[in-house]
Amino acid sequence: MVHIGTTGRIEEESTEHAMLRALGALYKSELEPRTLHLPGNLRVEVEGIDQAESVLVQLVPYLGVPRSTHRMGALADMFKLVWLRGVLPTRPRLVVCVAEPQARFFTSSSWPLSAARDAGVDVYSFRSDGTLELLTGP
Repeated sequence: MVHIGTTGRIEEESTEHAMLRALGALYKSELEPRTLHLPGNLRVEVEGIDQAESVLVQLVPYLGVPRSTHRMGALADMFKLVWLRGVLPTRPRLVVCVAEPQARFFTSSSWPLSAARDAGVDVYSFRSDGTLELLTGP
């Protein structure tokens, strides 16, 4: 198991660390980065997973000006999570958490938000005050 802040993968003072802690509090579980070892000798890294493998998280922590490359990264992360849900026997809940500036790519009239809803991916915006806003909610 990888521990946040002790391996160098996610620094304790980073936005990613704050995002994982906020999501962990929300889902009442400790989320940590981990490399999953799958059949076929595949290795897949996720930025957050709980011990029971019931929650998988990918983070889009960019605080600067939103760019299309950030949107494409979030969409690739979403695709990876959807694929992993089909591969893992636990059928985990899927979460993409974006820094507040990147939330503009997930507005109510955007196809990425509709795709996330249809695929069963929870998308959260991580606000500068450390709170989360569910973007895929009703």
